Amino acid sequence: MMEEEKESQEELLEELKVLRSRVAELEDKKAQLRNMKEFLSSGAEAFAVLLECSPELSTVVDADARIMSAAPSVEKALGYKPEELAGRSIFDFVFPDEVPALQEFFTICMGTPRHSLSMEFRFRHADGSWHTLDATCINLIHNTAVRGIVLTARDITERKQAEETVAARERYYRSLIRNAADMVSVLDENLAFKWGSPSASRITGYGPEDVYGRTILDFLHPEDVETAKKDYEFILANPDQILTGVRRFRHKDGTYHWHEAILNNLLGDPSVRGIIVNSRDITERKLMEEELLASNRELDSFATTVSHDLRTPLSLIEGYAQLLRAQSNTEEEKEAYLKSIIAAAKRMDELTESLLGYAQAGKSEGTISSVEPLDVVSDALFEHSVEIERGDIDIAVGEEFPALKVDQYKLRQVFSNLINNAVKYLADTPRPCIEIGSRAGQDQVTFYIRDNGPGLDPEVEEEIFQPFKRFGTARSPGLGIGLSTVKRAVEGWGGRVWVESEPGQGATFFFTAPLG
Repeated sequence: MMEEEKESQEELLEELKVLRSRVAELEDKKAQLRNMKEFLSSGAEAFAVLLECSPELSTVVDADARIMSAAPSVEKALGYKPEELAGRSIFDFVFPDEVPALQEFFTICMGTPRHSLSMEFRFRHADGSWHTLDATCINLIHNTAVRGIVLTARDITERKQAEETVAARERYYRSLIRNAADMVSVLDENLAFKWGSPSASRITGYGPEDVYGRTILDFLHPEDVETAKKDYEFILANPDQILTGVRRFRHKDGTYHWHEAILNNLLGDPSVRGIIVNSRDITERKLMEEELLASNRELDSFATTVSHDLRTPLSLIEGYAQLLRAQSNTEEEKEAYLKSIIAAAKRMDELTESLLGYAQAGKSEGTISSVEPLDVVSDALFEHSVEIERGDIDIAVGEEFPALKVDQYKLRQVFSNLINNAVKYLADTPRPCIEIGSRAGQDQVTFYIRDNGPGLDPEVEEEIFQPFKRFGTARSPGLGIGLSTVKRAVEGWGGRVWVESEPGQGATFFFTAPLG
């Protein structure tokens, strides 16, 4: 009996030991669960703080796109409290024009669980303004802890506005370059074209395919290439310097135009990596400058000639007038003095008339009308009939002259001066003759006045139309403005005048005039 009780006590002690061991294990598990609960609780709090402080806007929507929950950050960014959004369709807040696209996006997201999709759309702020959101969608409807579609978005309104501002500025500057009168080109380190503004194509006639990859030196006038090379060598060696220059540039039609350029080496600028050439066509300005220089030279010659040629008869008049005051003059002497004074006065009148004709020939205004050239030629020949008869000059005039659209007075100046010039230089020519004819073209007529006089030296042909210059040994006095008067009159109606001659073979003067 005693043994049985002892065995029973030992079994109880063993069972008690096992129970104590199990209790200890349970206490350990309880502590672990308590620690886990505390960890989860602190993690949830941390996650809530993370959501609240995060710039990301997190929401969960159901399969019908109704908002189930929203992170606190939504209120900061969009002005809505989470409870104001709960149960509302997300489409109620989307910009109307973008709702169809977002609905399609939502449908795709529903059909692709656990896949991340992104889209931008405008969301209405609580104050009524529209904010652009960059949203990412993840379908977690089948996740028992979520049972919804998670939308995580970031407000990119400021970024979009900045991008639009940059794009607007880019369009603005592109428009300026596209419509600017000046040309902008970019060259590489080998002076080959990399880019050209639209104005460059508009002005020069070249398209990108005509110039890209070709060096700018290929288009410069041969006489300007060496100087241009030195300029580019300088600008390549001195990136901080800006260089200006004027060169002749060949346009697509083959003509050379004066271009004024500013060079700036930006090869070291990563955003450019080229030599910027800002240029403009200054051909018209150069022509005007040349015309101004020619006018100044003409004015100098005019002043010199007038001061000499007009002072000579004035001096004669003054001298003979002083002689007339002497009491001892005979009647014959007085008569001689008076004749000399009258001759000097006539000479002054002739010189003044020549200057007036020269000045009027250069005026653009005049009476443009239909003119019969044959009538004008007849008048001019009659005007010089005395000299023609005295020189026994044979005159040959064409039978037909087409009507012209010019100023009749200027046309008479032209024929009169050309006939007078031929008469002067035929003085010592045996069997002198003058031929006057014309050749009609499509819209203009070319007239010619040909003589069989001594002709002209080649070097004289270049200067013969310049004012206040006398050539040859003709005995006729004058200011040397007859042929320059012709040139001014012809160019005044848009024509051209030139001479063809060889020494001893006579000279032929040509000019063109518009058909009437």
